[in-house]
Amino acid sequence: MVLKRWPILLTLALFATCSPERPDEEFFAPVGAGIPVVDATMVVGKPFPDVYVTETLAPNQPFSYEAAGVQGAMVSIAGGGMTVPYFSTLPPGHYVPAGGDVLPETTYRLNVTLPDGRVVRATTTTPGPLRVRDWVLLDSNGQNVVQTLRTFDEFPTDEDTVYTLPENQLIFGVGLLEVRLENDPAEGYLVGLQSLDLDSELLVDTSFLDEEDIDNFTRQNSSPPFAATQTYLRAPWFAIYYEGRYKVRVFKMDRNWYDLARTDPVMGAGGFGFGGEAGDNTVPPLFHVEGGVGLFGSMASDSIGFYVNAP
Repeated sequence: MVLKRWPILLTLALFATCSPERPDEEFFAPVGAGIPVVDATMVVGKPFPDVYVTETLAPNQPFSYEAAGVQGAMVSIAGGGMTVPYFSTLPPGHYVPAGGDVLPETTYRLNVTLPDGRVVRATTTTPGPLRVRDWVLLDSNGQNVVQTLRTFDEFPTDEDTVYTLPENQLIFGVGLLEVRLENDPAEGYLVGLQSLDLDSELLVDTSFLDEEDIDNFTRQNSSPPFAATQTYLRAPWFAIYYEGRYKVRVFKMDRNWYDLARTDPVMGAGGFGFGGEAGDNTVPPLFHVEGGVGLFGSMASDSIGFYVNAP
């Protein structure tokens, strides 16, 4: 779930600067090109993330890291009593850390100095660890626990074991999968779901659908970002299309990621990317970046695996 979707976002940001009263040919003028873009998401308990530094391109210029990547920048992240320098690698604009792990409830500051002297800064305060008390399957009424799923933490040397256990076998459409959280305040949460068996069979009746609709069935889905006002979350069946192994991830979001996700028209609807038709949103997403746009965010996460069987 690390966000690497800036090519489309850059086009969206540029279209947002265009007035609908301007002539058609001006929609592809290089307005807004050259704006610095940063992209990095810190994960609590994991190594420092890679940082991508690019610049916006004109809307009529196809995105590539060769065209947009910024080489020769000075990049560092400071916080938790240490400063981690970054080093340039391929593709252009890709910077890797010298080392270090991300601490919970810690303020980190990203500093990027471009070769021409421009400076981009951003700050994130990492959330505390995500604490899941139980992953359970409820009956169809949502009242009683039918089974409690086993977790990856129970099998640290062989996570695939969870997919074979009776407790982690689900039948498509039967019961409600519920994630029970500790009472843990956060800016927001997001749930991501991934089908791992790329050749598994569809479980959805497609007899009334055309090919284009069937092509829209994806193996990755995401909820919209939401503020957790309760201590449980539920994963809906309508986000599951295929038989086989699934991994569900729950993300506890920092303010930067939460604000960007909820103000972007596609992410806010539960989509996986940025962008849309030109002119369908003239308000750019909310960036917490000084001297540029993009995301320097952080999160904590936990996950569960299960197997979905056909009815």
